[in-house]
This record gives sequence, structure tokens and C-alpha cells, in this order.
Amino acid sequence: MTTTQQQALDRATAELRDLYSTVTDWDTAVLDQVVLHLADSGHAFGMNQIRLIVPEDVCKKAGLYFHALTGHDVFHPDQPALLRKVDEETSINPKARGKKVNVYVLTRAGRSYIKDRIAARTKQRRAA
Repeated sequence: MTTTQQQALDRATAELRDLYSTVTDWDTAVLDQVVLHLADSGHAFGMNQIRLIVPEDVCKKAGLYFHALTGHDVFHPDQPALLRKVDEETSINPKARGKKVNVYVLTRAGRSYIKDRIAARTKQRRAA
């Protein structure tokens, strides 16, 4: 039996939904702060720079975080790309065995999106 393109997309969407649910609010908050910090440096950044700053358990979720911000978020397809890929570099993670990782810049829309998300978390904490 052959899988149709729509069936494959539906299956991938369901699997991504399960994976996205593993990225906690804490992971997102940490990565939001790190991405803003790295973007403020004026240099492109990627997983290598993230890996130098955040704990390993958060690093494991960073791929999904980046995936959502690069406009591949299947749950919000009309959302503009918040990160733009500008290059690739060899991963510093020894387990990656020389695999390439993407290097990004934060778009204007991305900066606004992340700042709004941080503000919403702050507001929620104050209301609690």
C-alpha cells in the first residue's frame, strides 16, 4: 500500500506535535533568553553557540525550538520565519561526528516575537 503525500504530511504533523510537547516552558524560556543574547552580539549563531551556554538537557530540545522559529512550524504555517539560516558549520558536539549544523540570524519579526513571549511569561508570573 502506497502512502499519499497528505497521509505522510498528517503522520509527520502528528509526530512533530508529540515531539514539540517535550519542549517545556522552562526550555523555551532559557532558549529565548540565550537567542536574544546571542543576537544582540551582532553575530550569526547556531547550536554550537547554544551548546556553550545552556545545559545539555536544554540542548536536546533546541533543535525543535529552532525548527519552530525558522518557519517550519506546522501548527502556525502563516507565521513568518523568525530565524533565517545564513550558513552551516561543523558541530562541536562530539556525538555528532562532524555533522553540519545551521547558523542563523534573528529576524526583526523574531526579535519582536521572542520579546513578546518573554513579556507574556513575566505578566503571567506576576498574576500568579
